[in-house]
Amino acid sequence: LVSIGNGHQLEPLAAEKLTEMVNDAKKDGVNINVTSSYRTYAKQVDLFKNKIARLESSGYSHEKAVKEAGTVVAVPGTSEHQLGLTVDVVDINNQNLTEEQEKTPTQKWLMANSWRYGFIHRYPNDKTDITGIIYEPWHYRYVGKEHAQRMNELNMCLEEYVAFLKGD
Repeated sequence: LVSIGNGHQLEPLAAEKLTEMVNDAKKDGVNINVTSSYRTYAKQVDLFKNKIARLESSGYSHEKAVKEAGTVVAVPGTSEHQLGLTVDVVDINNQNLTEEQEKTPTQKWLMANSWRYGFIHRYPNDKTDITGIIYEPWHYRYVGKEHAQRMNELNMCLEEYVAFLKGD
């Protein structure tokens, strides 16, 4: 892992491409604000347990809370953040992790351009039934330029693309 600033870290190639993307976005008047990057397993456990607790306090049974939490917060051991290839980014003027992010200049720029740097918008709105994860307009994963470009051309999420590559 290497530092990308503000206490965040990524795998070296992902960090290099993110830096390029951030710099090019700035040239277009867009400021990319990274709010999350690499996470340890322990950090993911804390996030998952906290989400379960919040759901239980709002009336969910433990079983239902665990199931629902897994659609919003990755189950520990399955988070892409643990790979060092993923960033959550928000607009400087809207730092809330909500669907409203999609309307911000930052997200509009990223959705149009992230693939050029090897990043994919990981959990698109029209693919939640395939990914099993809620729509997250702020979540981007590095897959490499060739794969990101192909996924963009084919309008595929990662699960669809992996199946496509396997010939499924």
